[in-house]
Amino acid sequence: MAHLVPIFRRVQSRQAQIVVSAVTEAELLVRPYRDDDLEALERISGLLSTEGIEVLPVDRKIARLSAVLHARHGLHTADAIIVATAIESACDAIVGNDKKWRRLDEIAYVHLDEIAQ
Repeated sequence: MAHLVPIFRRVQSRQAQIVVSAVTEAELLVRPYRDDDLEALERISGLLSTEGIEVLPVDRKIARLSAVLHARHGLHTADAIIVATAIESACDAIVGNDKKWRRLDEIAYVHLDEIAQ
């Protein structure tokens, strides 16, 4: 998580905004719910409620674009929804840890390892 500190500093100083798909929120919550980790659940809830971070629901426009991305790039449905959310919300880039996303040409991609350097 230390490699994300520069991003969150930019958000806190209002130099950047983070858009998160509701699917990402669901993925973040799986382990804490499985482990009954109330502290982790609270941390995630607090993080996603931070000013400058917006969690977006999946609408029909995102669903349709995710189907295109799934068909075109072979992304899993959840990943396609996450990418479609970033595209539809006009994000400058998508940040992630999936090297397969490098092949996307619809949106710029930054791998977490690149931020850590």
